[in-house]
Amino acid sequence: MSVKQIFEKIGEFVEKSPKKILATAIILMLLSFIGAGLIEQRSGTDTFVKKNSETYQNYDHLYKQNFGSEVIVVLVESDDVRESEVLEAINSFDRIIEQDKDVENVVSMASLIKSASYSATGRSEIPDDNTILTLIDQLPSAYVEQFMPDTTHTLIMIQMPGSINEDNKKRVLAQVEKTVEIVDFPAGTTAVATGEPAYIIAMSEEMTSSLGSMLFLAFVLMIIGLKIVFRHVRWSLLPIPVILVGLIYTFGAMGLLSIPMTMASMAVFPILIGLGADYAIQFQSRIEEELAKGESAEEAIIDTIKHTGPAVAIAVTATSLGFIALFISPVPMIQDFGKMSLVGVILCYLVAMFVLVALLYRLDRRSLEKEAEKNLKKELNGNKTTAEPTTEHNSPLGTFLARVSLLTTKHYMIVIVLASIFAIAGLYADEHVGVQTDTKDFVPQDMQALQDLNKLNRVMGGSDQLSIIIRADDIMDPDLLQWMVDFSELEEERHNQITGSGSIGSLIYSGYGSIPSDKDTVISITDSMSSVITDQYIEGGNLGVLNLKLESNLQTQQVSNIIEAVENDLQWYAPPPGVTVTVTGNKVTETSIIGALTSGRTAMGYLGMAIIFIGMLLIYRDWMKSLATILPIVMVTGWLGGVMYLSGMEYNPLTATLGALAIGIGAEFTILMLERYFEERDRGLEPLDAMETAALRIGPAILASGFTVIFGFSALVASSFPMLRGFGIVTVIAVAFSLFSTIVVLPPIMVNLDRWRSGRKASKKYIEDNKVNI
Repeated sequence: MSVKQIFEKIGEFVEKSPKKILATAIILMLLSFIGAGLIEQRSGTDTFVKKNSETYQNYDHLYKQNFGSEVIVVLVESDDVRESEVLEAINSFDRIIEQDKDVENVVSMASLIKSASYSATGRSEIPDDNTILTLIDQLPSAYVEQFMPDTTHTLIMIQMPGSINEDNKKRVLAQVEKTVEIVDFPAGTTAVATGEPAYIIAMSEEMTSSLGSMLFLAFVLMIIGLKIVFRHVRWSLLPIPVILVGLIYTFGAMGLLSIPMTMASMAVFPILIGLGADYAIQFQSRIEEELAKGESAEEAIIDTIKHTGPAVAIAVTATSLGFIALFISPVPMIQDFGKMSLVGVILCYLVAMFVLVALLYRLDRRSLEKEAEKNLKKELNGNKTTAEPTTEHNSPLGTFLARVSLLTTKHYMIVIVLASIFAIAGLYADEHVGVQTDTKDFVPQDMQALQDLNKLNRVMGGSDQLSIIIRADDIMDPDLLQWMVDFSELEEERHNQITGSGSIGSLIYSGYGSIPSDKDTVISITDSMSSVITDQYIEGGNLGVLNLKLESNLQTQQVSNIIEAVENDLQWYAPPPGVTVTVTGNKVTETSIIGALTSGRTAMGYLGMAIIFIGMLLIYRDWMKSLATILPIVMVTGWLGGVMYLSGMEYNPLTATLGALAIGIGAEFTILMLERYFEERDRGLEPLDAMETAALRIGPAILASGFTVIFGFSALVASSFPMLRGFGIVTVIAVAFSLFSTIVVLPPIMVNLDRWRSGRKASKKYIEDNKVNI
């Protein structure tokens, strides 16, 4: 049984069972709501770096779990934070918040001064202003620098257990913010809850809000788009509810397949809105075309699925193969983006073929029944009705597109040469497009949590650092502690970009004036320190960290060079025997991301081309059709790279997927045009006539599909997330190029390849015939 016969059977099933199909669709929607409730939101390091990678293991398991405890920071700002009134207010805050069951410890200048006061007088209290200054002078400078970077700012650190879940973390943050409001800080004093947990929580909330706004805007734009490009069709807005069904199914599939919601996967929904409308338009346009020929509703449904079903299925396959290429990305959020897109486009196709067509059939049947009743009433009243023959009209847009295809085909040499030159130049320029890796640049810059975190970093002199994890039999060994101090001084002297350091060794050196040679003295000094301070640098008795503070706003390549230099220095000035060291930290992770993006994005693009070409070979078993499918899209990839280079755009984790994405989506338009071209060729038309007819008949539907995809993607341009906004701008350009390529570049390529092959077949037949005659 041929493919068209299979789809003809599907068409007959849809024609016989529209009510069953629509009832099943409603049941599946209810199940999808259950699945959607299982979706998990992720915005941490594991969305950028694979969990099984050495980079992630070092950062998350070695560093973050041991030294990156969940700490909410309250930044207090006043004319002079050393005043007793300010410290009393901080002390009140400390006493309230430390009672929370999920708060392990609270440390501030108030608690440090109370501890120093107890040591001096036996009373744990905030003394008068003069005594406060004396006590601060007696505190280790490392303490003071950490909790009071200057006289107008001080920090309160609220430590939560590392195993705390997201719900409790949000609850503690809410409690901290509430306590800040109720504590009576002196006039002119402000207190703001910030830190990494507050930033991550705010970003997750912004993601949810942004997704809702994007979906609403995408649907509004889709309605406008359909009214513009699809207004000549009955029920022109019918794709909208069909798209909504496809999105609900996709949400359900995400939860059931454990695909998380990340910054990248948020972009999938506007994409699916565009593609879902695209598939719906193809089926609905073909039904209108078949009805215009005078077919009955039953015949129109069956013929539409018979002819359009396979064509759109091949296009969906090509799009899916492009998304499959994303699976090789080393960035997890890109892999999840590919998985979700793959599932989404397949579901949208099935919804368009079954739900939309069944719904249209029911509407057409009802419309015909009403028309029959109307005619019967006229006959009963003595008015004879004559059925007017349906005539097929050529749309002005179809006529224009047919003329364009003829014009470019007649001047094929100019079109193909110019398109190729621009593509080659663009592919070369693409290698010089920059890459954006600072994850804070991916989120809304006006987000209050980000501004608060940036202010905290400015007050503290920046937060960028490299972390050297130290593993030893005894982390408190005096020789090892001395090595920490010496290595820190060495790095600060050798590298101007390293502006400071911190370790348990530097804490002891700061408080004691030197590293004691006696182990008991070392233990005595650390026992007198607050656990919140020491926990930042040691874990148990055999794990420690040495942090090297970096200048703010260093370029990624500069950071990469420093990491390499520090690793070389560790070999040259190694720690004592038996001690192992590992360089890690957030900046190491970021440089890993840039390597993944720069090396992975090119591979994804070429892999996407190869997969689609091989896939088309397997489907068509025809090298010419496969080549014609991929060539225009290769050109689109080049043009896109050129535009990004000339406009100064940079790649981010999402725009890095564009090679595979543009190939996948652009191949759909190409395939739809090719399928219609060969359908006309099978009817006996010559190549040029077949291309003219294909452009005349399906060109407007492809253009309508393309514009709806563009309208869907345009919702991303309005996103509050810069990463999504940049992705939206570039994808709109990519789809526009794909449309241009399908209408302008594909016709001359296809017609000339077809003519060349037909000529070879004719010559071969002529030679064989002559041999027979001889």
